[in-house]
Amino acid sequence: MSTTVASGGAAGGTVTPLMQQYREIKSRHTDAILFFRMGDFYEMFYEDAEVASRALGLTLTSRNNGGAAEVPLAGVPAKALNEYLRRLVQQGYRVAICEQVEDPKLAKGVVKREVVETVTPGAVFSDDLLDSARANYVAAVGIPQGTGRDARVGVAAVDLSTGQFHLHVAREDELEVVLARLSPRELLVAADGRGAEANVDGALVTPREAWEFDPSLGGDALARQFAVHTIEGLGLGDADAPALGAAGALLRYLRELQPAGVPHLARPTVERPGGVMPLDEMTRRNLELVEALRGGTEGTLLS
Repeated sequence: MSTTVASGGAAGGTVTPLMQQYREIKSRHTDAILFFRMGDFYEMFYEDAEVASRALGLTLTSRNNGGAAEVPLAGVPAKALNEYLRRLVQQGYRVAICEQVEDPKLAKGVVKREVVETVTPGAVFSDDLLDSARANYVAAVGIPQGTGRDARVGVAAVDLSTGQFHLHVAREDELEVVLARLSPRELLVAADGRGAEANVDGALVTPREAWEFDPSLGGDALARQFAVHTIEGLGLGDADAPALGAAGALLRYLRELQPAGVPHLARPTVERPGGVMPLDEMTRRNLELVEALRGGTEGTLLS
């Protein structure tokens, strides 16, 4: 599930300085519900307020916007932030958290605010928001390299709760098995459609610019992340190019979500072609790898 919420606005009239600030910040986070800190509450405006009121059962009110039309408004107490985040993330929404970054008593005009973190179904940085019954991977599927039987596709996956970082280089007919085993909550794919066909039931699909999946950029990103001179220092080489591209896109995405710095990640493990055995859908279901025949995760391989 993906949610895109426009910044909203009213034609004509005078917009208050606070709403000008809100709209400027919201314009950079159109694909997320913006939690806008105001004192002891996080407020949501325009379409964000309408979406959140439905998803969370909040009362929808309105706020005066100077000479412009009144603005739809909904809010949640700051002390209950994690509970509301958990409910939104479990429904497939992404949430950008905008904090006051200066003392209101010292502010000249509108208090300065910045988005300090974005939470998504696959990129959860707090243990309070996690589903303890399953891994919480965010994964990226790279653009296939090579042609015909020699074509290879790369997958990079991170579980932020544990720091586990996995790279996979696979034949295209192995991709479905790799993804089924990881069961990611969120999947990054190239927006131009050049990526391998990938689908995971229940995963939030997040399109990213195709250039972000470039293997050369990915190799550089990995070397910087783990403070090595070259990717050979991580046991990686040219044959891993499909996974390098996926890793680069994934690391870039995580840095965007967490501007203050990505949590500690373990050095990546890598699995190369032939490391998985293709299983059809019926076999995977009967083996109860990620979901029990009677529903839920109890008794599965990943439970």
